[in-house]
Amino acid sequence: MSLRRMAALCCTFAVLAAVALCRVYWIGTDTLYAASAGGQSASVTALPQQRGNFYDNTGRPLTGTVPRWYALCIPGDASYARLFPYVPFAAQAELYEYRNSVTPFLIEVEQDLTPQGIYTYRGAERTLPVPIATHLLGYLNGDGVGVSGLELAYEEVLARSGDRLAVACTTTAQGSLMTGTEPALQTDAAGTAQGVQLTLNADIQRACEAIADLYLPRGCILVMDTATGELLASVSRPDFDPDDLLRSMEADDTSLINRPLAAFSAGSVFKVVLAVAAYEAGLDWFTHDCEGWVKVGDQVFRCAEGRVHGRVNLRSALEQSCNCYFIELGQHLGGAQILAAARRLGFGSPTALAPGMKSEEGTLPDPATLGGAQNGQLAMLSFGQGALTVTPLQITAMMNAVADGGILRAPRVVRGIVDSETGQCVEPFVAAEDSAACSPDIARVLRSMLIDVVEEGIGREARPASGGAGGKTGTAQTGQFDAAGVERLNYWFSGFWPAEDPAYTITVLQDATLEPETSSAAIFARVADALCAFDGNFTRETTMATPETS
Repeated sequence: MSLRRMAALCCTFAVLAAVALCRVYWIGTDTLYAASAGGQSASVTALPQQRGNFYDNTGRPLTGTVPRWYALCIPGDASYARLFPYVPFAAQAELYEYRNSVTPFLIEVEQDLTPQGIYTYRGAERTLPVPIATHLLGYLNGDGVGVSGLELAYEEVLARSGDRLAVACTTTAQGSLMTGTEPALQTDAAGTAQGVQLTLNADIQRACEAIADLYLPRGCILVMDTATGELLASVSRPDFDPDDLLRSMEADDTSLINRPLAAFSAGSVFKVVLAVAAYEAGLDWFTHDCEGWVKVGDQVFRCAEGRVHGRVNLRSALEQSCNCYFIELGQHLGGAQILAAARRLGFGSPTALAPGMKSEEGTLPDPATLGGAQNGQLAMLSFGQGALTVTPLQITAMMNAVADGGILRAPRVVRGIVDSETGQCVEPFVAAEDSAACSPDIARVLRSMLIDVVEEGIGREARPASGGAGGKTGTAQTGQFDAAGVERLNYWFSGFWPAEDPAYTITVLQDATLEPETSSAAIFARVADALCAFDGNFTRETTMATPETS
């Protein structure tokens, strides 16, 4: 072989060797190849998807305002020891269980640990530190799915609101991050960014909750905008913790009952229905000489505490809540006319408040049981007892019709589905249509009578500090007794404020209660006083503070 050919061959080998060496060096320094050589893997860990929020009538969020933090625990970098002091007690067992994991995972922590060099991602607590409107909003199950109240009614909307986020990591076979890589937050699917706006006002709701916590251990408070039928507050007591339902279940204290939507015996608040029926039947002239008792068939009925009211007409009978007068009036009216007036005022029918969510319908007696002279069932219906049951929401709508010129406004609690970023309503909630419950003239006269109940009659404790008010008391038997054999009663007051040109209708119920420390009428007055303090201040500009505490 010639020298020239040998030199060319050597050069060729040298070039090939150089190429091979360069290739080996490139592979050794490239992270992807290094990962393959070391058993590289990719892990993707999903973050809990954030639900859409509820908003009050000014646009303030009622849920999801408090941050929840999730830290990324990476095997091999002493994450466990660093994270343990910041992990809530309930999650410490989970941290221990996954201590030998070979892939990164997320664990809930109590604060943002980014300053400590730990990858931390933000979520949101569902409830406020002091939860608001718990019975109306409802609660979630352990998987974060709505199972009661508005959380259930709007589950599909709320569950699709947030983006589906995940943390992607490139790791070694031991689970530690590959050199030169960092976790990446990625969006697997975009959410709709929709929430639900309610008619509640956070200020009024908080005020009523505070009043209930002071004076109302068992019962409810409702506040309705007279002109629209929108509920501005809906409070039920006893309350429950939506983050600790087991405690309420074990206590068996009826705290999971949403009382504004449940049916109860009515008592004398139902006498407003008979007053409407009397005017429509031309019996507003009717008078009765009350001796404190009246016999119907073989039954004797008495006025409360055996009071003797003497000669009373419709106005004075309302003022003094004379049972005997209304029993006699009911005999003249007959069951058919009373039931017809009751239905026009919203009784006997459920109220649809959201998709799949409605109040109880209550119970109106069977017309067949009310026929015939001297009928005991008719007598009991005439002062709100017997088979009759009503919801606080129905009582509020009835009183609101009197306050609003005879128009029965369909109660509303939802305005509609909104764009969470712009606040614009994208799908209004369609409530039932308003209807005529009685003529404007009848409503005007009844308003004046109900004002007299507060100014001159049995409802004096309902008189607010300013503005005057009108309304009606009610005490109903329940058939429930304590250990000493004393019957528990339902104590009602429903009315409107201010007296002239009413703006709000308020109902207070204390159910299945022995003699209350504070009357329902007095609680009504405190709610009216709170409304007086707030009135005129409900604009988006003046109420942007988040209602995180009471």
